[in-house]
Amino acid sequence: MKTLTKEELLKMYDFVGSFHEGLAEARKDSEYFHIHPDGTPAYEQRYDSIGSFQEGLAQVRRDGKSFHIHPDGTPAYEQRYDSAGPFYKGLAWTRNGKGSFYIHPDGTRAD
Repeated sequence: MKTLTKEELLKMYDFVGSFHEGLAEARKDSEYFHIHPDGTPAYEQRYDSIGSFQEGLAQVRRDGKSFHIHPDGTPAYEQRYDSAGPFYKGLAWTRNGKGSFYIHPDGTRAD
């Protein structure tokens, strides 16, 4: 796998962020996803917004709901939230209609 420079990646995509845990945020037109250092997408799904990978998961947003994904694009859990932050020390802040709370990587509440 050839590692492309930032300039080479920007010829392929409208936006490329910094690499975290081996993947970078990218945008093509209005779709967001993560890419490998060679510029290939890490997965097929496209999102309205994304965050960088932290502790093996990245927060993403689609159709007004937020959740976390694994590097291959599979959801980490079934729940969807109004908002979700990055994982830090095993927990991520989330918010839904019932309030704000922290979750574990499997989506269970950290009460």
